[in-house]
Amino acid sequence: MKRCIALFVVLFLVFSSCKRHSNMSAIPAITLVEMTPNSVQQGSSEDTVYIKFTLTDGDADLGHDVSSSDYDIYIRDNHTDSFTGYFFPEIAQNVLDPSKGISGTCTFKMLGALIYVRPDTVHLIKGDTVHYELYIKDRAGNTSNHISTPDLYIKP
Repeated sequence: MKRCIALFVVLFLVFSSCKRHSNMSAIPAITLVEMTPNSVQQGSSEDTVYIKFTLTDGDADLGHDVSSSDYDIYIRDNHTDSFTGYFFPEIAQNVLDPSKGISGTCTFKMLGALIYVRPDTVHLIKGDTVHYELYIKDRAGNTSNHISTPDLYIKP
């Protein structure tokens, strides 16, 4: 009986001294928080759209080298078939601990000066709507789930 108790105590001490690893998945995950505002004037240098989302990555391997051809954030509007890539701002190396993972909030900024209605008569007169789909990719090549924004009304 004493051997069982001693074995239990030894096993307890071994397991309690192990470094606890993150419970997050090594595949990044994102969740839409909000998109503001819900309308912009096409081509306006005064307007800016903000897409805010949370992100988690269990092995904290976010942030591609800007000289690479891999991007961090991929976004497309529902009028196109292809995604456009963007980089995260530089992430401090001291927060990228693979044993703890990483989580945070990202705000993607789109200038209204680059947002236009489709060039047909109806949209040029009445305006247009668009929504965005986006995902992130880590350095290991894992892609997150895709999220979609609500509609954005583009005033002509």
